Amino acid sequence: MKPTIAKELNHRLPSERRPDRRRQASPPWSLDLLAHEGRIRHHALSPDGTRLAFLWDRDAQSDMWLLDVEGSRWPVRLTHHRPPQTYWNDAAPEWDRAGRKLLLEIEGEIWAVDAQTGYLRALTDYGLGAERPFFAADGAKVYFAVEQDERDNLASIDTEPMPGSWPSPVTRLGGDVGEPELSPDGERIAFAFLPREDLDRSEICLVSAAGGGIRRLTGNPRVSDHRPRWSPDGKQLAFVSDRSGWHELYRIDAAGGQATPLTHVDADVMDFAWSPDGQRIVLVVNREGNARLQLIDAAGGDLGVLRDAGGWHGRPQWGPGGGWMTVEFESPTSPPDIYRLDLVGDRVARETRLTDSRAPALESAGLVTPQVVHYPSGDGTIITAFLYRPTRASAANRRPAIVYPHGGPADSWALVWSLRLQWLVAKGYAVLAPDYRGSTGHGQEFQRALYGAWGRVDTEDILAAADYLASLEWVDGSRLGVFGTSYGAYLAVLALARDPQYRYRCGAAVYGDSDLRRSWAMGDRTGREDLERQMGHPSHNVEAYRFGSPILDVARIDRPLLICHGQEDQRVHPRQSEELVDELLRNDKAFEYFVYSDEGHGILNPDNLRHFFGRLERFLDWHLM
Repeated sequence: MKPTIAKELNHRLPSERRPDRRRQASPPWSLDLLAHEGRIRHHALSPDGTRLAFLWDRDAQSDMWLLDVEGSRWPVRLTHHRPPQTYWNDAAPEWDRAGRKLLLEIEGEIWAVDAQTGYLRALTDYGLGAERPFFAADGAKVYFAVEQDERDNLASIDTEPMPGSWPSPVTRLGGDVGEPELSPDGERIAFAFLPREDLDRSEICLVSAAGGGIRRLTGNPRVSDHRPRWSPDGKQLAFVSDRSGWHELYRIDAAGGQATPLTHVDADVMDFAWSPDGQRIVLVVNREGNARLQLIDAAGGDLGVLRDAGGWHGRPQWGPGGGWMTVEFESPTSPPDIYRLDLVGDRVARETRLTDSRAPALESAGLVTPQVVHYPSGDGTIITAFLYRPTRASAANRRPAIVYPHGGPADSWALVWSLRLQWLVAKGYAVLAPDYRGSTGHGQEFQRALYGAWGRVDTEDILAAADYLASLEWVDGSRLGVFGTSYGAYLAVLALARDPQYRYRCGAAVYGDSDLRRSWAMGDRTGREDLERQMGHPSHNVEAYRFGSPILDVARIDRPLLICHGQEDQRVHPRQSEELVDELLRNDKAFEYFVYSDEGHGILNPDNLRHFFGRLERFLDWHLM
């Protein structure tokens, strides 16, 4: 197979690079290893605790698999035609309460899957973009979110729909309904409501499963209350809120009243789950990228750390009886897998790796655990970053380095699995992954420092990252590059356009913005509302939108750029890169540019991935090695 190149242009860069400038990583590293990486994720434990369904990104698909929790046999593949999905924009399967069927979204429609036979049946065929489905208590209906008039509302349909049947509305709100969960008795649905007039606000609400009036349990300006979860007895809801300045856990009676804080950890609670008896809650708490498992009692009393393995836990789910749980875990040296934790009291007595996605080739790859470091930005703000050091780096063998800002911007780096990052380190690059201002995981004040200031404080933080690297005795400060995807790509372009010291020798920008004004007008609704949440409406904040647009400063760029985009990208329109290239040509700047015809906001096709990593390797090695 060949990569699906729709456009390609090289200006003022040699098409053939001298082979002595290309430093390939030693075996087992290869472009094929990078292109065919798999990822196990988004698991759902069956109600009786005997099986778990999960999604597995492999062979250019994101299919659902089923695994016996007690058994040792290979998991069973339940779907065979689900297109690849970006893991950050996908949803887990959902079981019915009898444990016989599962729901899965496939290309914007809801499908029911028989857990025994794997038989698939489409429940919707409306072209409405249905998502986040779940069963009614008796399995006779399926609820899901559907977008109409740029608003997400809940609807339902019978699991045995008549030909030509249409969904019945459950909510009719002028904002977005998210994170719905059915009550234990099946009578009510809790959800987070995001009103359009305050994009920084979300409220915990209830609606009858039959539809009707909405009851708001919480709601304050510029406060995000989200992720409601019912207690097993259906009398209370726990939810996450940023009202303290951190994303902490709160509890409220389903009948109403004041919310009570359950945690005071001064860190972000990323996920949580009630125990079956309602007496304990397991938390995923993120501190500087280390997301560990903790236990509290139902009143908020601290029961201690359950598991801290120097990585990232996610989606904890209790088994029946509360004596064990399943959880997803990954770290810089261990790919994402699903684990079973057997408990004695409030401690882990035994842990079992239920899936094993470790490629044998990587056993000898010399994977690196980063050091968590802190450096001052231009105004003295302290930035947290993850520093990956090549094994042979020393004062006598100073290495080139790459600054790798994450996307988002409301996201963060962490102690997570990243094969592409480990590949760069194996090639001999130091890599610094900074949590610039606007990142999550460092408190509300730090995240909102980017409000109204895209391209300003974040660019300062990326330029300060270069100064920090140059201060390390084992880094060659004259050989620095910057590489990012999405918002990280936007920052890579800004770092070249706004730096009179030219700290970076080159930059690589993959599906990033260049003109915020036009990106707001051309991107999808999620991207547009992300912009408005942080930057306001462009008609009310014209100068901030102009300042945050690096396309206006292309004349200042004096270092080569590698630019890549997907022709089907709806989040950041491919015109963002195309117009950047037009300006680079007009100003006679050096760049390389290519577009994949069948990719969206993320490169998923293995042939395209192999091509991309080959071009990235050639580009970085030419300028930095």
